[in-house]
Amino acid sequence: MSRLTFLYQMDLPHRAVAVYTYLYDRANKNGECFPSVNTIAGDIKLSPATVRRAIKD
Repeated sequence: MSRLTFLYQMDLPHRAVAVYTYLYDRANKNGECFPSVNTIAGDIKLSPATVRRAIKD
């Protein structure tokens, strides 16, 4: 079973799942990562505004 199963069972918009998965994938061994909104947006092909909405979700 995936470590992210809980995420797929939540009622989140696809944009939030995409951003969470991106951050999870890039986190260090302490679970930390600090990419900018523009970096996230460019890497997963979303607009910065959509990334901001996903973070609020």
